[in-house]
This record gives sequence, C-alpha cells and structure tokens, in this order.
Amino acid sequence: MRFQRRHMEVLVTIADSGSIHKAAQQLDISQPAVSKVLADIESSFGARLFERTAAGSVLTDKGQALVAQARFLVRSIERMDLAAQSEAVVVRVGCIPRSMRTLMPHIVNRLSQQAHYKLQVIEGASAALHTAIQRAGLDFAVMRHVGGEDAIGRQLVAERLYDERPLVVASARHPLAKRRQVPLRSLLQHRWALTAAHTTSRNVLDRFCQEQGMPLIQPFVETGSLDTSAALVTSTDLLSLLPESVARLYEGMGLVSVLRVAPALPSTAVLLVSDPQAVNDPTLMAFRQLVLEAAASARESLSRH
Repeated sequence: MRFQRRHMEVLVTIADSGSIHKAAQQLDISQPAVSKVLADIESSFGARLFERTAAGSVLTDKGQALVAQARFLVRSIERMDLAAQSEAVVVRVGCIPRSMRTLMPHIVNRLSQQAHYKLQVIEGASAALHTAIQRAGLDFAVMRHVGGEDAIGRQLVAERLYDERPLVVASARHPLAKRRQVPLRSLLQHRWALTAAHTTSRNVLDRFCQEQGMPLIQPFVETGSLDTSAALVTSTDLLSLLPESVARLYEGMGLVSVLRVAPALPSTAVLLVSDPQAVNDPTLMAFRQLVLEAAASARESLSRH
C-alpha cells in the first residue's frame, strides 16, 4: 500500500477527536470512508492502531508511534503548501511570554537577513505549547517545565536554551524597597499578585516554598500575564514574582524595586522543544540552529544583569 496525505490526515484526526464519527465530521467525509481508510492502514501494518472502547477510539502503542510520524508528515506537507504560495518557508513557533522579551528579539534580528523564512509566532503558557507541539500544531516551542528537560517526554526533543531566575519585586515606593535583605518567609504576610495556579511560574514557586518548609503563598490577585502583575505592582503595595529580564527592565525605568530575598529562588531552564524528526528536516535544521545562536545572545544579555 502506498500511503497518501489523506491516510495521514485520517489517522491524526481520529487520534485528536477520539472517534471515527467525529473524525468524519471534521474531515467532511462519510464515516464508512474513514473506517475504510483506517482498515486499509491497519491491514498494511498488520496491527490495530486504535482500540474501540465505550469512550471512543484510543491509540494502541503501535498507533501512538505511527500517529507521531503522521503528525509530522502532515505538518511538513502543510509547510510545503505555504512555501509554494509565499516563496518562503513558514515556521510555526510557540513562545512563552517571558521569552518574547528575552529571546524573540534575537531571533527576529537574525531572520531579517534571511528572507526565505516567514515566522508565525503563537504566544502562550508552557502547558498549552506542550500540547500543541505534541499534536504537531507547532514546529518548535520555546517553553519551560517545572521538571526540566527530562519531564518533556521521550517523544519530543528538549534542548536547554538558557536559565533565568525569578525575582521578587515591589513598587519603587514600597517600604521593603529600602531593605538591604528580606527573609522570604517574612513576605508571607504581604499581599501578592501572581500568575494563575498551575502555571509553570506558580508551580516553581510552590515547589520552592514546600522545599523550604513554608506555607504556599496565597495571592491577593491572580493575573493572566506577567505584564498585568508588573503593572499592578508599580502603583500598589502588592508584591510579585517576575523573570529577571522583565524585573530589571522595570527597575531601570524606576517603576519597581527588586527585593534581595533570602533564600533566593532558583533559576529555571527555558527549553526549545521539537519533534525528533525536525532535527533531520533540512528546512527546520537551519532554523533550529538560528534559535540556538539567538539563545547564546540571550544568555550573554542576561549575564550582564
């Protein structure tokens, strides 16, 4: 059997939707046609790729391996289609907000001299980007994980780009701004603005508090972004946690003061996550190398702080 694009699309759509019926609706073809394509593929491989359960179609171990390849192939074909239309290679990159400030300018500056690339950037939280890269919705994801590279999973490649530490900030007029050093435990009595629970930033903070034998910090305000937290800090008595690059930017503008907290919170790694097959794709290999070079510049910039 010679596999075609529609075979790959059927596999991926069944896996994402969880049922043959839903896949047929999304692909706008009949359910018997989807079942026939799946039966042909399973016959060629001599193995079931999905288990039919009351909850829907669930991938078998063989199916998981095959669908991972199918996702990458579908994305590669889409990239070729876009390149044919625009005469440029379209690369989809997911990026966490903190790296939009730290890393993305270095990437864009390098791309300005390479007209054959067109960049589509999707900004989002690490968890959402992780899901998107698993489903081949992205070619690369610049993200964090509280567990580091080892927690990303065997089906993806994770490369450390740079480390960045979180800093505690207060308004430049806050009484704590005059203190030479502040025990972290003493800050529990103050009001905080933090990003929402279960974000990587909160998970890192919560884990650190637990390791120090401290209660978890309960925010007075939960925000949807670092920028919102920073904006609140500048004109209130709230404390917040910002990545060093953002904290130093606001400090340089005289809007916040970085508190010298003991013990200091640990740095976390910003990772470049991709499908293993992207490493061998000539088009994506060149872009990956560009990102690694941009990360070196980002590390140099962070080291000056």
